[in-house]
Amino acid sequence: MATLALALPCLPSGADKARQVAAACRDRRTEFEDFHRRVGLTAERWYLQQTPQGTLILVVLEGDPQGAIGKLAGSDHPFDRWFKEQVREIHGVDFNQPMAGPPPEQIFEG
Repeated sequence: MATLALALPCLPSGADKARQVAAACRDRRTEFEDFHRRVGLTAERWYLQQTPQGTLILVVLEGDPQGAIGKLAGSDHPFDRWFKEQVREIHGVDFNQPMAGPPPEQIFEG
């Protein structure tokens, strides 16, 4: 099982939007679990981190995170379209497009 951690700066009001989306995903648990099965994720965690430069959202994906991001990008499933729009309002990343730059480099596991 692979793990991927992403740290993305929140847009203005992105932290509040993240809390709203988290609540919506809890309410839509069956659809969220189906999404995970379809894209190959076994777990997903979100954290908000306050920094002097602003709020970051930390996203930890387990399973096949690289494959999941690719599947999400190409998906036209109704839940996936909703999810991509919601998370874009949090940090501005458009998951319909390939992510810019290389994936994060893991440098330690203890």
